[in-house]
Amino acid sequence: MNSPTTSCPSETKQRHTLPMTTFPFPRALLATLSLSVCIAASAQQPAPWLRPDRGIWNVGAGFEFALKESKALKVRRSLGGIACNNNATGERICLMAFDEGTQARYATLQANQMVPDPQPLFLRPGTAELDAEAAATDGRYLYVTGSHSAKRGDCSRNPSSRYVVRLTLDPATGRGLPTSLSHSSRLWDTMTTVPVLKDHVGERHCLGSEPGQQGINIEGMAVRGERLYFGFRGPVIEGEAWVLSVNAAALFGDADTTPELNRVALGASRGIRDMVAVDGGFLLLAGPDDGKAHRGIPWTLSWWDGKSSASVATPRPLATLDLSAVTLRACDSELKPEAITVLEESAQNYRVLVLSDGMCDGGPLTFTVPR
Repeated sequence: MNSPTTSCPSETKQRHTLPMTTFPFPRALLATLSLSVCIAASAQQPAPWLRPDRGIWNVGAGFEFALKESKALKVRRSLGGIACNNNATGERICLMAFDEGTQARYATLQANQMVPDPQPLFLRPGTAELDAEAAATDGRYLYVTGSHSAKRGDCSRNPSSRYVVRLTLDPATGRGLPTSLSHSSRLWDTMTTVPVLKDHVGERHCLGSEPGQQGINIEGMAVRGERLYFGFRGPVIEGEAWVLSVNAAALFGDADTTPELNRVALGASRGIRDMVAVDGGFLLLAGPDDGKAHRGIPWTLSWWDGKSSASVATPRPLATLDLSAVTLRACDSELKPEAITVLEESAQNYRVLVLSDGMCDGGPLTFTVPR
């Protein structure tokens, strides 16, 4: 008789007890023990260190903005979101979101290079900044979200960040139809109704990890099926980051958004910096939360099955990003990974492109991540 086997995908952190009956159920007992060991190992073992496949991709002259030189450089260093589709000719076209300024851009991914599109995409009317921190696509729509956070410097209110933007995708070009651009402020209202989460939403909820701070800060977004998922950089409480999912159509309509809040164990002071849907779940890019003392915490990649649960989910750790050999270029200021897209997905690996805040044009780096 074969022994039962267990696997460790994205496990849920919960208490597992031995069966009360010891005989004649050795298989059930063994399965329970195996599951307990599996979960404990997943929660305790750090992900292996992983270096980039090669150096920073070529981006040519980079993204150009009709701004003063200093402001244009600041925008180029603020890439925070990416969402990619293939157009009708097979080109990989990506929407790039910047957390500075009012514009997004498109770029074409080629072999180890990114070709910027000079045509601007204005995400909001006027001069108010969306504070765009993430982008996502399901092949029908493109989405960009604001951080929904207070301003970092002085904790002042930041209402222009409380929007999610949607464009209908043109499959011929791989870009959004500009005339289809719409905005929703319903996510903010939804969050004020969600237990636990609502305690961190509102005015004077400052960014940071100390009690009295712990305001919300959305930096990741993904779409799967009919739902949009929002990953929070902060707050991180007792090593748990949050993912809120809502009905995507309802967010841009009048129906109930049916919010679901999930807790994900990423480790002390580590929040979600981006997320992307993959086969069977999501890749989570995680890094330091909003606490100033936590800036030295390394970035990680993990896999989460995305299943809604009242318990705390423990994603499967895949990699800790080793960025020690990355050389900053003349226009770069610092290296803070904040956006991810999947270039290839196989049974053995994910090949991903990671872009960083503080790097001109995101400083694109590829990693081959074992599954």
